[in-house]
Amino acid sequence: MTVLASRFNYMTRTADRDRAERESHRGVEFRWLHSAPYANNDGRRTRSMVEFMLRSTMAGMRRQTRPDVVIGSSPHLLAGVSALAIARRHRIPFLFEVRDLWPSALVDLGALEPGGRTHRALSAVERRLYRSATSIITVPPHADRRVAEVGEDASKCVHVPNAIALGKKSDHEPHDVPETLSRVLDGEAGRFITMYTGAHGISNGLDTVLDAVIRLRESDAPTFDRLAIVLLGDGAERTRLQRRAAEARLPHVHFHPPIPKASIPATLARADALLVNFADAPVYEYGLSPNKLFDYMAARRPVLLATRLTDTPIHERGSGMAFEPGNPDSLARALARMVAMSAAEREAMGVRGRQTVAERYTIEKTTDVLEGMLRAVVPSRQRP
Repeated sequence: MTVLASRFNYMTRTADRDRAERESHRGVEFRWLHSAPYANNDGRRTRSMVEFMLRSTMAGMRRQTRPDVVIGSSPHLLAGVSALAIARRHRIPFLFEVRDLWPSALVDLGALEPGGRTHRALSAVERRLYRSATSIITVPPHADRRVAEVGEDASKCVHVPNAIALGKKSDHEPHDVPETLSRVLDGEAGRFITMYTGAHGISNGLDTVLDAVIRLRESDAPTFDRLAIVLLGDGAERTRLQRRAAEARLPHVHFHPPIPKASIPATLARADALLVNFADAPVYEYGLSPNKLFDYMAARRPVLLATRLTDTPIHERGSGMAFEPGNPDSLARALARMVAMSAAEREAMGVRGRQTVAERYTIEKTTDVLEGMLRAVVPSRQRP
């Protein structure tokens, strides 16, 4: 198996130039390709996508041995174009993985003008990838609806959700909480700590969190006095959000930079409740499957989830509460209900969440689904 990926790290906005071009890990070869760095959703990001498409296409076409199948993973549709070109070159099946629904998400979040030239071009690419794919892997559970909406064959879709690895050393013996973050949490001892981890961008809608805390200060002083919010991560909106929280005088709203993945389990264990927040955008009606949701549920903590859907993982066994995305009053009410719950009720929610993950959202479970797809599209005579 060979993975073609960019050296540029989207989360840190840096490229590891000292990394070898080729690496092997447990029999999987990684090819690290150069693509232009960027900081915002501007022309540099477009250039980076185009550059990666060209380099990955050339790397795949120059491959000496013929692959059995090619998987192109979005959200960046040009990665799908590269995978399709490689599949055509070697005359092998092409699987398209839909992680984020582009260009719908870009339009809904205001990053792309609806009906404009770029929108029309990306929509044409989207339809072509759906039409050309032998099978379509959908991470959002209802992404097949989008495939049908654009007139393509939704029966080719197979839902393979995000998942986590339970039972690993990091799950049982997590690294310590970083000292800087531990000081923040120690300083809020006695308060109800609600924690968010992840990106601070437009799509995450974190202004709603600040608005909800302000609403509680105005209308529910007891809950406000008990509550602490910890926002852990980075992104284009973080500096502005920090400034806004300071101007609004919210002393129990804390921002902390990203921490190592290995420290996440111990960090989540310090929270009383965990928050998954999204902006209010129609694209999320196609379903939710964020990695952080399964990390939260595995941590045995109740989850507050921004969604209007009623069939999310937290609804399966009642492992959290839903609130309306983009609605600070709805979030404020959910926070108040969560704070008012007994510790035993919250613990039971957390246990149900962990059970749901163990039964449905582990790497082993999703690997079985993906393996079944691959067996269906690769002729038996070609299988290793």
